[in-house]
Amino acid sequence: MERPVVTRRTKIATGAAAVVVVVLILAVAVLPGVARSAAKDKVRDRVGDDSAKVSVKGSWPKLLTGKADEVVVDTPTVAGSQEAPLGELLKDSKKVGKTDARIGRIQVQGLTLRDVHAIVQDGRVQATAKLSIKSLTKLVPLGGTLKSLPAGAEGQPRFQVTVDVPLLGSTTVSAAVAAVDGAVQVAAENLPIPVAITVFSDPSISVTSVEGRAKGDELSIAFTGAVN
Repeated sequence: MERPVVTRRTKIATGAAAVVVVVLILAVAVLPGVARSAAKDKVRDRVGDDSAKVSVKGSWPKLLTGKADEVVVDTPTVAGSQEAPLGELLKDSKKVGKTDARIGRIQVQGLTLRDVHAIVQDGRVQATAKLSIKSLTKLVPLGGTLKSLPAGAEGQPRFQVTVDVPLLGSTTVSAAVAAVDGAVQVAAENLPIPVAITVFSDPSISVTSVEGRAKGDELSIAFTGAVN
């Protein structure tokens, strides 16, 4: 019986097939870890903290394209060098099925929010945070003061606002925190002329409701909204 003739071309084809198999095995074994690690590094780079606790879920092809099924991040703070850190994080959330973020402290338009917990899913945002009423007072014009009042009928935070108006002296009105046209405002109540101060506005999110309660100098707030 004659032995089959093994040609040079056959050897090359066999060798190429073996290389392809090895590459596929390495891809299956290595790429998921690489993709997951790269996704975590991207999140840490966005928040500006290499020590942030991050977990990601999703297939490695999806992770390699910057998308994910779920991202969970727990970080003490977000990089202060960003002009709109909250907005940037919300933009990233559009590529993720669900984002669950806990931030110890973040600067948002002059206010320091603490113990922030935000969940973004299907374009909707639910978040809670705490802030100092004293820091909120700094936004009141004419060096005015704030004193917490019982929450409104829909749970909105309310304050007694006292300001020194030129030629009129000290004036005191009640005001409520509310979502107006996607922004958060502190609006005076029962005045013939509407008076309101915008305390938060970001093109990345439309705030639809605000609730809160005050205890001492601490205001705990909860808001819902939609990612634009």
